[in-house]
Amino acid sequence: MKKTLVLVAALMITGTMAYAASADKGKALFESPRFGGGTTGKSCNSCHAGGEGLGSDLFTRKQFTIMKMQKKTLAEVVNVCIENPLGGKAIDPNGQEMQDLMAYMKTLVTKPGKKKTPKKIEGC
Repeated sequence: MKKTLVLVAALMITGTMAYAASADKGKALFESPRFGGGTTGKSCNSCHAGGEGLGSDLFTRKQFTIMKMQKKTLAEVVNVCIENPLGGKAIDPNGQEMQDLMAYMKTLVTKPGKKKTPKKIEGC
């Protein structure tokens, strides 16, 4: 019985760790012109170097305007950017890549001493 309990606990811990968001992986995605199968040579960093234009309220907003479209979630906004400026295909809004990207984006909007003002994201 104890061996089974230990095995189940180990699997739960391993599974949780495997799905933890990684800001380092997110940074690599943010800087990659091939993210989402991008075809234009642009990356998230092309338009948002150092978090430019992301806004300090990025993770608390309830609505976004991007390329004259209204979106309710940040994941939807990310996918608009992947499909349009990057020329790629949308990624799973709940998938590992999105989690990693969001983890990195959080580091950009929460840097001490940097105050970011929100702006409408109209594309690159």
